[in-house]
Amino acid sequence: MSIKVKKPEVKMNLYETDKDVLKSFITNEKIDGVFTEKYLILQNFADDCRFSSDIQPELMEYLLPFYLRIIEEAIMHQNKMAEDIYSQFNSMIFFNQQNFKNSVGEKYPYVMEYYVEQTVKRMEMGNKTILGDISLFNTTIAFDRNNIVKLFDKIYGGSLAIKYSFFKYISVLLFKESDNLLAINEERPFWTSEIWDFDAQFSDAFFWNQDIVQYYERHVTRQEIEEVFKDITPILYNSLGKELMNLFSSEMEKSFATGTFEKRKKEYLQKINCRSEKYKYWTECF
Repeated sequence: MSIKVKKPEVKMNLYETDKDVLKSFITNEKIDGVFTEKYLILQNFADDCRFSSDIQPELMEYLLPFYLRIIEEAIMHQNKMAEDIYSQFNSMIFFNQQNFKNSVGEKYPYVMEYYVEQTVKRMEMGNKTILGDISLFNTTIAFDRNNIVKLFDKIYGGSLAIKYSFFKYISVLLFKESDNLLAINEERPFWTSEIWDFDAQFSDAFFWNQDIVQYYERHVTRQEIEEVFKDITPILYNSLGKELMNLFSSEMEKSFATGTFEKRKKEYLQKINCRSEKYKYWTECF
């Protein structure tokens, strides 16, 4: 026996969204249907919700499963159309968080958990570039302090693949751009500045709040990094070989001993906590 979900009327004020097109989407689209350009109306709706002080709860509740599908299409399948909608949805959550919370009610923790799970799955898959998934990582954390707590629990207690993805990102804090022995697929200059990227429209205006920064500061330390390094040593050994592996280990030790890691970690956190909308670069890249 199938359960019929009541389709909501569109009552809230909309300026970017064509109400007739949105009504047609609600009437005709199914969550397990084909992902088509008809989903683009949800990009306009997310833009309206970003500025709305009165997001219609029953409307957002009905559309939420479609947005969750969009998130998966964007993160796991790199669907370009989904990525555009996903970026707008992320901006809406970040810039109008309280009204979004009010509209989804008790489903808000589930939405945050969904972001965490998708982030971990993506890290498990791996990426050819060191910072390939950093914008997703940063975005998930920016939404809610609880997200970084859950994410770090899953990373530090996770598989070798997840730990390796995390360690590659941490290597940007350990080494300057030209000193990073893991950077074999990085051809673009200043690629390490991508460490401040977010998955969003107006991503330069995203930031981590002070509570998140303080949590990160306490839980990304030499001790945690060395424990992860120990776990993934076989992966690094296969990737670098004996000679480079010994050099990498020596250079990592030097980074801790000379204060390079702490200096770069401090700069990373200062800039990701900054509300300036200017694009961010490392003070010393090379």
